[in-house]
Amino acid sequence: MKPWKAILLAILIGVFTGLVAGWLMAMPVFWAIVVVLPITAVAAMALMTLGTAEPSWQPLPPPEESLTVHQATSLSTRLAEGARDPGRFRTRVQPRLRRLAENTLRHKGINLSDEKAREVLGEELYTLITTRDAQLPSPERLAELLSRLEGK
Repeated sequence: MKPWKAILLAILIGVFTGLVAGWLMAMPVFWAIVVVLPITAVAAMALMTLGTAEPSWQPLPPPEESLTVHQATSLSTRLAEGARDPGRFRTRVQPRLRRLAENTLRHKGINLSDEKAREVLGEELYTLITTRDAQLPSPERLAELLSRLEGK
């Protein structure tokens, strides 16, 4: 409620209370005013805060440390480690890329060991995920190769 409306309504409540106190209780005007002032102030504060405690049904924004942020950070760290250390690439990155390719191929009804998988993935990506001594390409080239897995 707007402040001026709340104050006006509180004054009306105060006047009504004063009239009731003066007429029904035969209270002197001074005491009626003394009783009415706190009632009017409380009514004004209550009316001004009306609606501020309503629940918000909006969904909360995702926290900064969400699972996707963590996964992206973890993936970039693994790729950076894999670029520096071929052993880490073979043990940490290549198996994950292989599983990703297998899942993509499975949706198309193809097995990674089939010759058709080499055609679908392309020679460079197939070699990257299946050859033991494969080298991690540049980030731009890797992004191009992985876009095939996404179906772009």
